[in-house]
Amino acid sequence: MRAEEYLTILTEQIRCRMARGAVREEFLCHIEDQKAAFLSEGMEQAEAEEAAVREMGDPVETGNELDRIHRPKMAWGMIALIAVLSIVGYLVQYLLQEKWIAAGGVGGAGPSGSIPYMIAGLAVMIGVCFADYTRIAVRARELLILMFLFFAVGPIFFSVSVNGSMNWIEIPLAGTFTLSYVQFLTVPLYAAVLYRYRGQGYSALLKAVLWMLPSVLIAAGRPNIVFAGVLMLTCLVVLAAAVWKRWFRVARKPVLAGIAVLAAGAPAAAAVFVWFFSSGYQRERLRYVLDPAGTGPGYAASAVRDLVSGSRMIGEGGAGNIARFPNMVEFVLSGVAASYGILAAALIVGLILFLFIRFMRISLRQRNQLGMLMGTGCCAVFLIEMLIYIAVNLGAAYLDSYCPFLTSSGTGMLVTYIMLGLLLSIYRYQNTAPERKLSAKLFRTSE
Repeated sequence: MRAEEYLTILTEQIRCRMARGAVREEFLCHIEDQKAAFLSEGMEQAEAEEAAVREMGDPVETGNELDRIHRPKMAWGMIALIAVLSIVGYLVQYLLQEKWIAAGGVGGAGPSGSIPYMIAGLAVMIGVCFADYTRIAVRARELLILMFLFFAVGPIFFSVSVNGSMNWIEIPLAGTFTLSYVQFLTVPLYAAVLYRYRGQGYSALLKAVLWMLPSVLIAAGRPNIVFAGVLMLTCLVVLAAAVWKRWFRVARKPVLAGIAVLAAGAPAAAAVFVWFFSSGYQRERLRYVLDPAGTGPGYAASAVRDLVSGSRMIGEGGAGNIARFPNMVEFVLSGVAASYGILAAALIVGLILFLFIRFMRISLRQRNQLGMLMGTGCCAVFLIEMLIYIAVNLGAAYLDSYCPFLTSSGTGMLVTYIMLGLLLSIYRYQNTAPERKLSAKLFRTSE
């Protein structure tokens, strides 16, 4: 049997088309190596090729075994947990909103319109799960540039200003979108861009910083300093993961130490920028962050601490103070602790943290390096946002925050489900997705 015939029969047994190319290439290399060994022993070309093919075993049996190995895996347990958290999150928000209104709360957004976003988001998540995420690497730079242009130009024509911040755009027939949430989608694209620079030296670090800056500066200029800091910290986590995995020819420990210093200094730099160069509203928010125990108008951190301190381990505790909040959107976790007990709040946040820590572990263990870094970036977004949300709900600070499943923003929900779909796709193809081979031309243009 000739090599071409053998490889055709072999790959026909593999149902996942994504894996066929890599398997074919791997077995062709084995055949060529064995053929070269037989040629060195004095065999003729045709005889050596047939002997090398025989060494590979029966193509049908081997192909069936490879099919079992390279079969896509669905994370049904994770999908079920996502569905449960989505439903529980909605019910908790609805019940707290009713309690807040009954206690005398007026105004504020609630979860009443979030069901269509939840259903649409879950459908999009499944669709993304079945998509080939490795294709992003081919056009990552172009997609990222288009997103930069959208975030920079979109607010000029469609912005909705709230307290001086142009963090929302209203597109006719499409609705209103929160730009900061949409901008989180740049993180997996940023990871895909770094994938192009594997094997390069310190120039890759400079390029990594340059690709990070536009998104951070656009967010800071809206102005949304807190989000700009979160975005920068997330990108630094992605860069640190790439350095840790030895993608670049650099001194690993000094570079990681430098990234850590930059990450630690970013919040201080953002605070200085806000204090000296932003609007009065932004400076007031900064004063609010630095002094969460203050008693000025709108200071909710002290109300959060009162609410949490009056909570019981099980059952309703200090829910009588719930009307002090301007709305319940940002304080669902503290509302759960006050209304249903600290254990209920701990259970909800524990399940959400378990989901994303599990995804983080899966991502870091990926053999596919693109999936490893893209998954790490998505998980870093969720975990950093969750840490801020927990701090806000403990009364330690008052910052704009978002928590998956506990915040009813339609844009945030859709973006969350898109990124969850990406994480599920990385899991699904962990034994299947080949390393995306960028062409020599593509590598030349990236240098």
